[in-house]
Amino acid sequence: MNDNEQAVVELKEQSGVVLAWARDVFVETKADADQAMMRLSELKGIRAKWVAYWKPLKDAAKAAHSAICGKENEGTAIIDDAERTVKGKVLAWQQAERAKAEEAQRKAQAEADEAARRERERLEKEAARLKTPEKKQERMEQAAAVVAPVISVQAPVVEAAGTGVRKTYKAECADMSALIAAAVPGSLAASFLVFDQKAADAFARATKGKTPVAGVRFREVESLSVRI
Repeated sequence: MNDNEQAVVELKEQSGVVLAWARDVFVETKADADQAMMRLSELKGIRAKWVAYWKPLKDAAKAAHSAICGKENEGTAIIDDAERTVKGKVLAWQQAERAKAEEAQRKAQAEADEAARRERERLEKEAARLKTPEKKQERMEQAAAVVAPVISVQAPVVEAAGTGVRKTYKAECADMSALIAAAVPGSLAASFLVFDQKAADAFARATKGKTPVAGVRFREVESLSVRI
């Protein structure tokens, strides 16, 4: 067993002794508390040695991991960039083709609507020239019945071989003030608000909990520190 392995065994044994003591210790007087905290300082020292023992190995492993990830990223970054570029071009073409089809449908529908309008206008003018009330009524009914057909254009085939289009939805905060105003208890808006514990704790420490904030309760928390 080399010196490093021996050091690990000794640290484990010391830790085990202190842990067994911690589980069995009773604190019923100030003297007990003083003695317990003094003994606890031993554990802090053992912990510091344990961390120090593993630090060089951790640092070396971290450096190796960082170097390996860097080499990995050299290749994956190029591949990912190429994938984004090709997907972007294909998606742009697909969107353009769909836009063309939608424009063709809109134009054809506008032409059909205009043709129907002109036919209604022609029949209404005929009705105005007729003398017989029955004939007038007949022409007006014919005019009212003229409705443009719904024009549909066959959707273009834009799905590239081996691909599919996945659509999803995302949200972004457009107006925080409006969101807060709408966040009444039980509302959807309220479910979108998240309490920033880190920021609130920092505010509590800075103000010692003396500055009130609606909906927030500040409290003092005690903890023991061991001075080695």
